Amino acid sequence: MNVRLCSLLSLAILAACGTDASKNAEAPGGGALPLPNTSQTGPLELAADLDGRYVQSIRIEEGEFTATGPGQEVSMTFAAKGMDTVKQFEFRLEIDPAEALDFAKSAFVATQPFLQPPPSGTELTDNGQWRIAGVILGEDPAEGDNALGTLTFKTKDGFDARTQVQVRITFFSIGPSFSNRDDYTANDLNMGITINK
Repeated sequence: MNVRLCSLLSLAILAACGTDASKNAEAPGGGALPLPNTSQTGPLELAADLDGRYVQSIRIEEGEFTATGPGQEVSMTFAAKGMDTVKQFEFRLEIDPAEALDFAKSAFVATQPFLQPPPSGTELTDNGQWRIAGVILGEDPAEGDNALGTLTFKTKDGFDARTQVQVRITFFSIGPSFSNRDDYTANDLNMGITINK
């Protein structure tokens, strides 16, 4: 794909998915590789029943959420059940501690028929959360059950087998357009994973 086409596609996807200014999510935690703060939320779940207008439930597929050193990959795959007229979605993720994962070397790849914004499919918001999104540019929406995409994290220097990282979904939005979506907060979802739990 040439640079001009890639830039145009990126602009189209970002415009379809919207910007930070229009959606509010919770503030992230932080720290310098301590254990993640789980006292406020309790254990995170891999699935949530939503019973919304555009999706019945979402889940994180079971996986090996472990790493033993820097430069290793950990993948997190998202799926939806009971989609109805869906053309776009957005997740926001809080990483705690943020310093454990390399944002620049991590990437999100949406599952067809969705496309992710190039080049890496990820965006760092003003409050330090990771934003991933997918959009269908054609006329046919997604229906039924389907994977949404996979986010692959890359561990940073200083990471070892004792490092625990909590990845919490703080916001999820899905629907036929940016102005017509169902929004879910961290409290609605209570979803995420802990790397090296």
